[in-house]
Amino acid sequence: MTKAQKRLRELRERQSKDRQRMAELAMAEGLTDETRAELDTLEKGVPDLERQLRAAETAVAAEEDEGETRAKAEGDLPDGEMRERLELRSKASLTAFLRSAISGKRLDGAEAELREAAGAEGIPLELWDVPARRSMEHRQDDATAAPGTVGVNLDPIRPMIFANSIAPRLGIEMPRVSSGTYATATITTKLTAGAKAKGAAQEATAAALTVTTAVPMRVSGRFAVRIEDIASVGQANFEGIHREHLSMVMSDALDNFAINGVRADNAVGDAGAQPKGIFAGLTDAKDPTAVADFDAFAAAHANGVDGLWASTIKDISIVVGKATYQLAGRTFQSATNYKGELSAAAYATLNTGGFWTNDRMPAADGSNFQKAILHRKGRMGVRTAVCPHWGELGIDDIYSGSAKGERYLTLHVLVGDVAIVQQGAYAALAYQVA
Repeated sequence: MTKAQKRLRELRERQSKDRQRMAELAMAEGLTDETRAELDTLEKGVPDLERQLRAAETAVAAEEDEGETRAKAEGDLPDGEMRERLELRSKASLTAFLRSAISGKRLDGAEAELREAAGAEGIPLELWDVPARRSMEHRQDDATAAPGTVGVNLDPIRPMIFANSIAPRLGIEMPRVSSGTYATATITTKLTAGAKAKGAAQEATAAALTVTTAVPMRVSGRFAVRIEDIASVGQANFEGIHREHLSMVMSDALDNFAINGVRADNAVGDAGAQPKGIFAGLTDAKDPTAVADFDAFAAAHANGVDGLWASTIKDISIVVGKATYQLAGRTFQSATNYKGELSAAAYATLNTGGFWTNDRMPAADGSNFQKAILHRKGRMGVRTAVCPHWGELGIDDIYSGSAKGERYLTLHVLVGDVAIVQQGAYAALAYQVA
């Protein structure tokens, strides 16, 4: 196993452990300062870990390409396993992969064997027309040395920064659906039990189920890269950083839909085709008549305790808009003398299950009214909200813009509406911020 392969394995193991730990912390009955800091650290590290994974995958793929190139140059004959892999490659067709993904039918034949041999869940990378990567010996950690004919030393391309994911912290799970419409059922009328005298009968009561269904809706992203741009900077990972950017843009869009789907002030793409977010499943809160003070911020957590989904304020987590959090950060119990006091934001952070903001939360409207979401997370192991997805499909298009020296990559993800499985676990709040 090469260093690149070991690095990739280590990163995947770390990703698996981090996801498991985040899930454990999200379902914990109450977070201490230490565990809350641990959760924040894990969430902030997700984008960087994903970037490291993609870089490691690129490095491993580059080693494989380099090995094949060297073998061809040196006239080495492939061993039995490689000969079988090459034979499968010649038999497999991209059309079969796409037809299987679109129709939802199970993949079989040479395509299934190739995917198993490549250890891939989707379309094996080797089936794509991928440009040759630069030899690993020529990679540098600092500025990339320019070829003599280019005259440019390009520092590594910097990724765009996106807000941390908000959906997992609200308990929105995203199970994968193989095909068909997704349905989830919840018992909303319980059976009855009681103490009866000798010989008395217990009457039967039928339990009622509430079924919520979701159909797939397509969220798409697309980018184009020009061969002149790649050639002018002499950077082999130019396309790779754009692929990573496209993936992050899609994640950002999906997270936004999970919160604000079908909202006029957060419209993205065709409104009629947008999946519904969590706000669509909650009853709108009344518009407050006064600007929130310290008591109002404290009451929001305290009034959320219901004894069923939340037994203490440590079970209450609230995500607010930026303007609301900024107001809480400068609101103290005393309007004139607050030395030694905690602001409303600091008080909530120390004493409750969470008080935080995210860039994707809706902005305050014209009347300075801003919505928030309250999450009661005192019950462990119970699914409270779900957003199904039908996987993703990437299409590498080297033909449409070939006359202009352009190459396109399109990414499609099929997702459904956010379904609130347990209504009691959530509530919509509102704050007057000015």
